[in-house]
Amino acid sequence: MVVLTIVTEKNGEAIFFDKPIPQVHFIKLISCSLYNSWYNLKNEGSVSLGDINTVQGVSVEKIPPGHYTLEDMAIKMDDMFKERGYDKFKVKKNEPFSRFLINNNGDKKFEFDRDLAAFFGTGRKFPANSQIFVNKLPQTSYFIHCDLIDKNKNLFNGKRSDLLAHFDIKCGPFKKITYNSSPQQVFRECDTDNFIKNITLSVKDENGELFDFKGLPLVFELELN
Repeated sequence: MVVLTIVTEKNGEAIFFDKPIPQVHFIKLISCSLYNSWYNLKNEGSVSLGDINTVQGVSVEKIPPGHYTLEDMAIKMDDMFKERGYDKFKVKKNEPFSRFLINNNGDKKFEFDRDLAAFFGTGRKFPANSQIFVNKLPQTSYFIHCDLIDKNKNLFNGKRSDLLAHFDIKCGPFKKITYNSSPQQVFRECDTDNFIKNITLSVKDENGELFDFKGLPLVFELELN
C-alpha cells in the first residue's frame, strides 16, 4: 500500500513523479482540498423585460459572471427593474414550497438568456403575471476523475467511466474546503504498466467540464494498492 499526496495549481494537468512507482491495481481517494473559486455563471447573464414590438420596448438588466449562491442571485435580481419604473419583479425564498420563487406580478413578459436559464434550471421565456419555482441548486457536485482507472471495469450511471469519487459541494464561494471519503468509498480497479511515471486528476462538473479554480491549489490524498 502507498499513500500519495498530490498538490497542483492547475486542474486536469499531468503530474510526473521524480521516480516511477510500481504498478497499481487499485486506487481510492482518501481526501481532497480545494477552493470554491470557480464561476457557476460562466458568462454574463441577462434578463429582458417587455416586448420589442410595443411602444415601451424592452428593458435589459445584466448580471456579470461569477460564483453565486441562490441567495446571492436573489439579492441581485429582486426589484432589478424598479429604477426603470417596474416594481413587479420579485425574487424571494419560498420554502417549503420551493427553494426560491421568481414572481413577475405585472403586465410585462420577461426572458432569461441561456446562461441564466441554465443557472436556475428553468426555461427562458415567461409570460406576464407569472411565477417560476426554482428548485435547482447551482453546481451540486464535484466529480473527480483519474486516468489510472480502468474504464472497462468501472461504471458510473451504467456507463464506462474513469470516475474516482464525487462529493456534494458545500459552503459558499471562495472558501477552502476539505472533503474526506466515507468508509463506504470503494477502491477502483486500475489499468497500468509495470511502472507509472505520471498521474492526471481532474475535477469536473456533471457535464464533464473542468472547473476553473483560478490557480488556487488542489490537494488530493490517494491510497494505491
